[in-house]
Amino acid sequence: MPTCKNCGSFVDEEIDKCPFCGADIDKIDFAANDETVSNDKEETKVIPQQQYQDFIQDDESNNAIIIHTPDIDTMDQLEAKPQYIPKSHEIIPQRNYLIWLILGIVTVGLFFLIYLFINIEDLEKHSHYPNESRAESIQVSASQTLMLFFIAICFGFIPILWWIYHKKYSSLYYHLRDQKKEMAFFKIPHPAYYMVPLILSHLIALIPTIINFATSIDIRNSFPALFWSILGIIFALTIINLTLDFFWQKAFNAHIQQTKVKLNLEKRAETEEIIDA
Repeated sequence: MPTCKNCGSFVDEEIDKCPFCGADIDKIDFAANDETVSNDKEETKVIPQQQYQDFIQDDESNNAIIIHTPDIDTMDQLEAKPQYIPKSHEIIPQRNYLIWLILGIVTVGLFFLIYLFINIEDLEKHSHYPNESRAESIQVSASQTLMLFFIAICFGFIPILWWIYHKKYSSLYYHLRDQKKEMAFFKIPHPAYYMVPLILSHLIALIPTIINFATSIDIRNSFPALFWSILGIIFALTIINLTLDFFWQKAFNAHIQQTKVKLNLEKRAETEEIIDA
């Protein structure tokens, strides 16, 4: 069987063009050692074709078939070149606290509990983000919190809610405390400033019930001044807690935004470094 001088492939005698390199058969000398082939009018240069072909260009000036192909070393370098795979993190939206405040008031506190669980979920998602060297890691679990919610609701055990609130406040406080201002524009107060008004408001709210249970006296009718004083104290403590929660969400939103900006800059720098390499 004859051999194509251009690519070295075996070809049938009946065909006009080489099925492997596309060269005209009538321009190829099938002798194994010929360098060039003479045609009726002009001479055609034959350039060897390598295994991997990038593209073929017909140069009319010298009637040569120019084959541009990468060499083996270049292809090995391309295959060994590291591929950039961007890291993905769960998206943490910026919460609008005023909306949750209105919903909590309208539903008589129900949406405040939902908002608390969403805060724990957001903190858990953020715990998977890369930390600053000086930042303390966040240790919360949304699944564990959900289980504790059910226990607190079913058995009316309020201290469980206190523990969940403490995890929310302390986790963000210690996470932001030692970070630079560029990553934590707003710091939040110590968790004690959140927990003391919260616990006092719950305990004071139990006073009328405890008095009624122990003495069968309805202080609302028997001691209206005392009753309304208790309500006023509970209202003031609740306002303090709601205000502190507003600043908590503001600090968390700012920190999340700056974290995402930093991650995007790191990804861009890493991509440019890989491209330059």
